[in-house]
Amino acid sequence: MAQICCVGLACLDYLFRVPELPSGGGKSFAEDYKAAPGGPAAAASIAAAGLGHQAIFIGRLGNDQTGQDVVRYLDDRNVDTSHVRMIDNQVSQVSSVVIDQTGERQIINFSSSTLDADPSWIPDNVIESSDFVLTDIRWPDGSEHALKSARKFGIPSLLDADIAPTDISHLVKLATYTVFSERGLEAVSGTSDITEGLQKIKRTTPTWPAVTAGDQGSFWLDSGLLQNCPAEKIDAVDTCGAGDVFHGAFAAAMVEHMDIQAAMCFAGTVAAIKCLTFGGSLGAPQRAAVDRYLAGK
Repeated sequence: MAQICCVGLACLDYLFRVPELPSGGGKSFAEDYKAAPGGPAAAASIAAAGLGHQAIFIGRLGNDQTGQDVVRYLDDRNVDTSHVRMIDNQVSQVSSVVIDQTGERQIINFSSSTLDADPSWIPDNVIESSDFVLTDIRWPDGSEHALKSARKFGIPSLLDADIAPTDISHLVKLATYTVFSERGLEAVSGTSDITEGLQKIKRTTPTWPAVTAGDQGSFWLDSGLLQNCPAEKIDAVDTCGAGDVFHGAFAAAMVEHMDIQAAMCFAGTVAAIKCLTFGGSLGAPQRAAVDRYLAGK
């Protein structure tokens, strides 16, 4: 069992399953509902814990009922929440997630602009004692602090590089590995061409870059040539949190010393299994379920 420290956003996702995504005004009726912890780093910590590792989540929440619920959900999934900062008189982050019959989702997120962004309280001893550090771009100050600490202590790190309202290129330069979303790669590289984008990141930063591209699978470079792990062929029920689970599984693969090809395909498989269950991050599979799936291929 390795220690994987995940630094970034936690929120509470309110998930509604509907026949089709709504458009325009009016009222819609859900066929199912669940509440689940969301946020890239928080969901990744659930995935890492489910795969058998000691997952620690470090992030900020309002000291309100929503924040307390998020912590409870993470605790229930064996994530160490002892370093979560609960801030009085602040509102925790929430998301409304509407999911249709194909698993596609529509998300509305609220993140308080007044939630204290200061990362100075992050315990460096937790970073130093970890085997791997994972960060997202939803708390950029916290990610920068964690990535710099990881570099100082020689701990490998991963940045979950999705789209952001601010420039994240300085975070990319700090991470050992950066796995982009398609839009995240385009925002940083300036091109929508995956090969060109990855080559530019590789040429201009010290990070190892990759990208997840939905049903196209994942892509990375080997000796300058584009490599691909195809997506699993599944009937998706819920894609919410699939990318976050991918990152948590990639971190687990790295601490298990898988090679890059195996790590990317393993992460894709874990994310695909998550998509078979309605419930956002709570669909992140346990290791036994992953092993059964792989044995049946």
